[in-house]
Amino acid sequence: MKKQIRIPKPCPENWENMQDFPFGKFCEKCSKCVVDFTEKTDEQINEILQTANDKEICGRISKRLLSMTAAGIILITNLTFIRAQTQNNSEITTEQKVAAVIKVSGKLIFKRTNKEISNAEVFFICKSRYVKTITDENGNFTLEIPNKLIKRKNVLYFNFDKLNDETYKNPNREVPNTINGDIYENTSIIFSKKEQINEKEFQIESQHRYLEIGAVVVTSESPPDYYYFNGKSMSEKKFDKLKKENPNYQYFFFKDKEVLVISGKGYLDSLQLLYSN
Repeated sequence: MKKQIRIPKPCPENWENMQDFPFGKFCEKCSKCVVDFTEKTDEQINEILQTANDKEICGRISKRLLSMTAAGIILITNLTFIRAQTQNNSEITTEQKVAAVIKVSGKLIFKRTNKEISNAEVFFICKSRYVKTITDENGNFTLEIPNKLIKRKNVLYFNFDKLNDETYKNPNREVPNTINGDIYENTSIIFSKKEQINEKEFQIESQHRYLEIGAVVVTSESPPDYYYFNGKSMSEKKFDKLKKENPNYQYFFFKDKEVLVISGKGYLDSLQLLYSN
């Protein structure tokens, strides 16, 4: 018994007009990755379909794939093509309902000087892993986030520790005051699954340090920190040992709003994350 892919409505977008992408092309109109299946072997196609885990895939396919047997080399039951375009070379471009990746892009501007911030670290962070990029010389960045990592709410984190360390070490640097700061404030942005962040400008504040003299602070007992290594919870002792023995591992410490978004646990006061990748 043969199963067929039927394309009721051709896609109006032209494959040749899409920008190059590691797996094929990227459709700017729909902000979707279009996988080029035409150059892949049956084994590679099968691997991509299995990795999709029943999610729809946007792909460029040949007529060879329009009719495949259920007992053949690949299974096509998890492909739901919603639109397609027939090319002159008898190949087809299709779009998916859910993109393989989500593209997040923007520019970092230092609010005090209105200058672009280059070489800053930009992270998308979830419990199991992170996605990282670096701003270019004009402060621009682009993150390509696997769709499966996107939750109802998500954390985008701008980290300036390395840049700030370089500033502190500058022998010609004048010690700033509160008004004339030259140290960037690490910043978190919470965005929703439905929110599109495309070439958005982010204003970064100066990091101000205040000195309190004679202050008396009364606090109640705080909930304990929570520790994750590659998405798995562990004890503080094991976490600290792992962090100490692996200084190259990526480490994050969060409080307040980021804790709930990343961990999903509203009762936690703070969260420590460690990643080996």
